[in-house]
Amino acid sequence: MGMGLFRFKMRKSHPDRSYGFTLLEVLLALSLAAAIMTSVLLLTAGLSDIWRGTTPVRNLEVHSRQVVDFLKRGFARALPVQTTGTAYVFLDHTSGEFNRTGPPLLSWEVQASDGIIAWGAQPLPYVLYQLEVIEDVGLALYWQSRLEVDFEEIPPRQTLISPFVTRMEYHYFDAEDEVWELEDELRYNTERLYDIPNRIKLFFESEDEAISYMINLPKTGEGVPLY
Repeated sequence: MGMGLFRFKMRKSHPDRSYGFTLLEVLLALSLAAAIMTSVLLLTAGLSDIWRGTTPVRNLEVHSRQVVDFLKRGFARALPVQTTGTAYVFLDHTSGEFNRTGPPLLSWEVQASDGIIAWGAQPLPYVLYQLEVIEDVGLALYWQSRLEVDFEEIPPRQTLISPFVTRMEYHYFDAEDEVWELEDELRYNTERLYDIPNRIKLFFESEDEAISYMINLPKTGEGVPLY
């Protein structure tokens, strides 16, 4: 009996140290994974709807935020250019058949192309983007790589990124009077050259809803409030 008791105590003093997951832990992990995958799929579907122009009207707020976030990311990646000073957004006419005598378009250049926009072939670096609101059509985005062989001859690619944008407002900050001046068109300066706005405002409209968003442009300047 003494040996039997001793063996029993020895077994209890060295318990099995291998642990497994409880059923509750497994269910919680599966629920968390499902929530993450659902969020990713909804974001991907929403971005795809932007490019196809099929975003449901009932999701105007979601759609408009996705468009604004896309533009903000593009402006944040913009390369500096030398104009009268250093600027990250500049004014330029589109190339090829899109040349025009009217006001130039808001333009910016990025070192690497955006992976969301589909190219016909392998995307090239140093991509020039341009933005335009077309009446009764929506917000159009033009893009073209400066490294393309026929950059000066062929028109840029065009994508309708939102059929719900009805207009774009240009905001200029008067540092002397410390006031904002709002324009429906790009304005001239004293040298009869177009001014780069400090920010833009996009207006999204559907049959039963209207939303507007402000976007600061990454333009170097003094006295411009960051809001």
